[in-house]
Amino acid sequence: MFCRNGCYMTVPNLRFRPIPEMDDYVVFTPDNPNLYSLNQAARLVLAFCDGRTGTALESAYCAALDPLLPRREARAELRKTIEDLERKGILRNTRP
Repeated sequence: MFCRNGCYMTVPNLRFRPIPEMDDYVVFTPDNPNLYSLNQAARLVLAFCDGRTGTALESAYCAALDPLLPRREARAELRKTIEDLERKGILRNTRP
């Protein structure tokens, strides 16, 4: 669940690999071994998950998509993506 006050970071030990010939980007989660293909929304979210608060993450994500996507839709997409990445064990929220 998205938390505006929590801080978001990728979990330790992840392995990322772009696969340009397939226009894909994959991440491996060694602690719970699995391989995931990331869409562009997930890649963008991970780029901003450097310990930022949910509020700062939301601002950066919405600014990156402006004017391509209305803010309301960008926020909904961000929350859905964060929940998916947390479920997969790629992202974690370190709540204060």
